[in-house]
Parts: sequence; C-alpha cells; structure tokens
Amino acid sequence: MTLSGQEFDALLRALHPDRAAAGEEYEKLRSRLVAFFRWEGCAAAEDWADEVINRVARRVAKGEAIRNLPAFVSGVARLAAREAGRRQARESGNLIEMPAPAGAHAAADEHPAKCLDQCLNALDGDARDLILRYYDGDAEARIRNRKALAAELGISLNSLRNRALRLRDRLESCVGNCLEDDSRDISGFKDTR
Repeated sequence: MTLSGQEFDALLRALHPDRAAAGEEYEKLRSRLVAFFRWEGCAAAEDWADEVINRVARRVAKGEAIRNLPAFVSGVARLAAREAGRRQARESGNLIEMPAPAGAHAAADEHPAKCLDQCLNALDGDARDLILRYYDGDAEARIRNRKALAAELGISLNSLRNRALRLRDRLESCVGNCLEDDSRDISGFKDTR
C-alpha cells in the first residue's frame, strides 16, 4: 500500500521542520533501513525499508505522539525483520527440493567442509582469527565476542562488521570455486585486505 501525499508530508515534518533538511533526513533514514534489512538477511531489503517508512508515516499522520522517532523507526524495523524472516521461512518451506542434474558433481555434496578448511587455511593468521572469532559462540556470546574483538583491534563495531563481511564474501567465493573445481585448486584465492 502506497502513502498518500499527506502521510508523506507528515513524516517529512516529523523528520525535520525544514523541507530540504527533511529530504536529506529521509534519504539517510531509508539508507539505514536498507542496510539493516540487508544485514538481517532479508530478501527485498529495499521493499522492507519502504514498508517500515510507510508504517511509520501512517502513524505520524494519524497524530500518534512519538517522542523519539529514530527509536520508534528502529522498533518497527525490528518487528518487520521478524515478519520478513517468518515470510521467507514459509516461502522456502513451500519450495520443492529438486534433484541435482545428472551431470552435477557428487563431490560438491561430499566436501564442503574440506573446502572451507582449505579456504580458511589460505587466509593469513590475523584474518583467519578474525573471522573465526567473529562467528564464534551463540547469539549472546557472539555479541560479547564481537565487542571484545572490536576493542582489541581498536576499531568500531561497524568497521569490524565490514571486515567480517568482506572476509565472508571472499570465503564464500573461495568455497564455491573449490566445490566447482575437481582438483580443489584454491591457488587463485589470495588474502588481500
């Protein structure tokens, strides 16, 4: 459902009294929401960001008293992320698993852990330590570990997240190449930061 002009204007006024500054605040808000939904692994992150903005704008237009708009938006976004996760789980549960094509490598199913080990070993020691510590533990322990790791490295949590995401992308690419390659040659995987 799209917003009416009145609802959108009400949101802009809530973001900032000056129309030009409100437009900038809106763009910042939308960018942060898109990043949040991508971080949460939501498909269609931009659509979910727009949905959150629409929900908030409707509440603002109805005259609901919102003391702290950024905190309110964050709460709506967290609830929407849960909704998106449930929806994705339902949709993926409805998918029928297709059998692998006859020519597919059976080895791809047999050795993903071996490929991951090889790719991890191809990283330099600091990068390998960072990625292993970043994903170590359950949810609560992971949060504590990440804060401690960021403090130890003297960087912000966002910088740590960015480093971990870049490393994870490289590892995923390396593992994918490894699984596709019969010889398991990972010599093309170089640790460049």
